[in-house]
Amino acid sequence: MTALTYAAQVAPALAGCAFVQTHSAPRQRAPIPGCSPVPSRKAPLRRAALSHWPRAIQLSSWKSPSDKTQLGRRTRVVHAAAQTEAAPLDKTWSNPSGNVLTEVVPGQVWAAERPFMWNGIDVGGKMGVVRLRDGSVWVHSPVPLDNQLKAAMDQLGPVKHIVTPNYEHAGFAQQWIEAYPDAKAYACPGLRAKKPDVRYAAEIGANGSATPAEWGGEFSFAFFDCEHNPFTLKPFFNEVVYVHHPSGVLFVTDLFWNYPGKAVPPGTFIWKQGMDKVYLPFYKYFMLKRKDKFEQRLKTVLSWGFSIILPCHGTVVDEKAADVLRRHFQ
Repeated sequence: MTALTYAAQVAPALAGCAFVQTHSAPRQRAPIPGCSPVPSRKAPLRRAALSHWPRAIQLSSWKSPSDKTQLGRRTRVVHAAAQTEAAPLDKTWSNPSGNVLTEVVPGQVWAAERPFMWNGIDVGGKMGVVRLRDGSVWVHSPVPLDNQLKAAMDQLGPVKHIVTPNYEHAGFAQQWIEAYPDAKAYACPGLRAKKPDVRYAAEIGANGSATPAEWGGEFSFAFFDCEHNPFTLKPFFNEVVYVHHPSGVLFVTDLFWNYPGKAVPPGTFIWKQGMDKVYLPFYKYFMLKRKDKFEQRLKTVLSWGFSIILPCHGTVVDEKAADVLRRHFQ
């Protein structure tokens, strides 16, 4: 099988993987112009491995993989109102601690890390969670909602905003909509026509749409409507990228992936190599239909002054995040 044939078969399923970066964890975030400054961190964020949750839901902080001596020392516990027992999740490379939620920015942003299976390979999945200034909760790219995750979410505040950022991450939106009937669900452009059974309230990204007033002016977005499936000539991902200004976090889905260079299963490692060596040139030469528009969108994103990238696939980038993104797209 030639490389081009292979690319033709796998490219539609690998469309975001042109931008893969291995990066370490950071310490500080620069203030964002025009927004309230983000409190400085006195210590690096850490991810604590938990053996159990006795009568509580525990929310841990992100941990640098190199800092093994601090494992489990900075765990933050939020007691569940129902005081129910909760067993740990299975530990995988995509959720090595088995946590229900991982705190990314203290008091503001969390991630639910879960396996994300593609043809039997765990490519990792990460849902972003933001608590807005009014106390409501914003969810980006929902993962499966089980009892443990729902209990943890309910401790953060009322879930009011559910966001599906592209075509490929719509699988669990309806489950969240049914679990949180008071929430509004938002889709990327064109998704309501593709998923008429999902009760989306609105689409965000096209035709001059703005962020909802209920989001309190805390977010900006960019619609990357500049790539297509080269075989059907139709939009493939149709991704909308979001930034949360108060925390400085950029939320990306399939536009940017950040797989670690090590500590992944053989299948995931081989898949990553295929993305780098087969998909990257395929994406550049066959899927980017408007490079000028792509560069324009990227310029908009880089102007936001974010300091952390929370990708749906791979690890968090919180050191020179804008430079990391810029280098990938050069």
